[in-house]
Amino acid sequence: MRMMTVFEKGEALRFIGHLDLMRTMQRALRRSNLPVKYSNGFNPHIRLSFAAPLSVGVVGRRELMEVPVEEGVTEEAYCEALNRVLPECMHIVSARAIDDSFPTLMSLVAGSRYTIKLMASPEADSAAAAFDKFMAMDSYVATRRTKSGDNPCDIRPFVKAGSISKTDEGYEIKLETIVFANGALKPSLWLDCLCTVAETSIPAHIIYRDVVLAKDANDQLIPMEEYIHG
Repeated sequence: MRMMTVFEKGEALRFIGHLDLMRTMQRALRRSNLPVKYSNGFNPHIRLSFAAPLSVGVVGRRELMEVPVEEGVTEEAYCEALNRVLPECMHIVSARAIDDSFPTLMSLVAGSRYTIKLMASPEADSAAAAFDKFMAMDSYVATRRTKSGDNPCDIRPFVKAGSISKTDEGYEIKLETIVFANGALKPSLWLDCLCTVAETSIPAHIIYRDVVLAKDANDQLIPMEEYIHG
């Protein structure tokens, strides 16, 4: 049995890298005394995995990981035990017991929804003014960093939908991105490209990943925690 775990990585921890996040979760699981399963061999470790690593600097509102546990652990007891030992800005939102036939979360990742908050400034005004022009483009080639190095890539197809609204603090951009075989788009790169089109420097901002997406039986994007197997 595995626990599909939805958790929040708050603003105070947004500059903590993925490896540090993994170590934090592993230590919390050990301190929780939950009956988690370990790998075999000379150096046993908890076989937890994440749906999609979160970029450094991005706040995670509904991140997902899966943890193998022994039968008999309830979802409520699992959440309560983990929240007791996790730091304040890392909170378990919910958990769902799934059997071993359920696909790995990483294999289900089809996209993400982001919120980008731009703090009020002349740079933010310029970026906001260029938003519709940028979204109307059929293509936009940028240098995208991949495992094979820096490569030119048309980033426009990665963005399925987007909107912008004025707020008391500045602007709020909503993006829905999709994943292709060659990877995903970092929202920080998208913002950098928007500001290039706007001919302005990048304004003070915070990026939030609101939810990780999967595809349902009708090929529609849904929050991964709502995915039904079979």
